[in-house]
Amino acid sequence: MDTLGERERHNQRQFDGLAASYDRMGFLALTAQFLAGAVKVQPGDAVLDVMTGTGHVALALAGAVGPSGRVVGADLSAGMLEVARAKAAGLEQLSFVQGDACSLPFADASFGAVVCASGLFFVPDMVAALREWRRLVRPGGEVVFSSFGPGLMGDLPGRWRERLGQYGVTPGSPPLGRIPTPEAAQELLQSAGFAQIRVSLSALPYTLASPQARWADIEAGLEGQPLATFTPSQQARIQAEHRADIAPLFASGPYTVPVPVLVARGVRGD
Repeated sequence: MDTLGERERHNQRQFDGLAASYDRMGFLALTAQFLAGAVKVQPGDAVLDVMTGTGHVALALAGAVGPSGRVVGADLSAGMLEVARAKAAGLEQLSFVQGDACSLPFADASFGAVVCASGLFFVPDMVAALREWRRLVRPGGEVVFSSFGPGLMGDLPGRWRERLGQYGVTPGSPPLGRIPTPEAAQELLQSAGFAQIRVSLSALPYTLASPQARWADIEAGLEGQPLATFTPSQQARIQAEHRADIAPLFASGPYTVPVPVLVARGVRGD
C-alpha cells in the first residue's frame, strides 16, 4: 500500500467487513461512552463525530444536544453507516454522511465541536485530518479525540497472539503505536495548530464474564480476522484451545482487565 488512497480503501474494506459484528466488542462501547461524557456540549449545539463507525458517540451526543441541536456522524465505511442509521431511526437531530476524515463535505466553522473515538490512528496523515477538523470547528470550539494507552486488555492480547502463533498466523490489530502516549497526542494537536491543548490518560475497568465473552470480542474485531483463513473445523478447534488457555483467569469468576483511554482536546484559537 504505497499511496494514501490505497490505505484509505483498505480501511474502508476492512470496516465494511466488520460492520455486522462491530457492536459486539464491549470495550469499544465502553470507551465511546467515556469519550462522549468528556465532550462538553449543550442543548442546541452542532457536533460532528468523525469516523463514527456504528454511531456510539453520535447517539450519545444526540441525547445531549437535544431536539434543537444537530449531530452529524461521518465515516468512510458504508457498512458501518448502514448500521448507525438503523440505530438512529427516529432521531431527527442525528444524521450520517459518508466521507473521508481528511476531506469532509462541510463549510468552514460549521460545528461547535468535532469528536473522534478511537479512529485517528487509522488515518494515513493524522495531522492533515486534525487540520481538517480544525477547519470545521468554530473559533473557540474544541476538537476531541481518543486513543488507547499501553496495556490495553492486559495479558489477553498476548495470550491470543501466542495461540495463533502456533498456527503461523498473527492477529489483526489497530495501529495503536501511532498515538502511544499523551505526549504524542499533544504533539499532533500542536502540529495541527490548536491552542489550549489538554490530554488525559484514564484506565477504565473492563469486566468479562467468561472465556466466551473474550472470544466474542476476538471474533467480532480485528483480532479475529485471521480466523477467516481457517476451515470451520479448524476455527472451532482454535476457539476451544484458546478458551482453555484463558479459563484459569476466570477460575474465581469474571475477569477484569484495564482499558487505558487517552483523551486529547484542543481549541481552535483564531
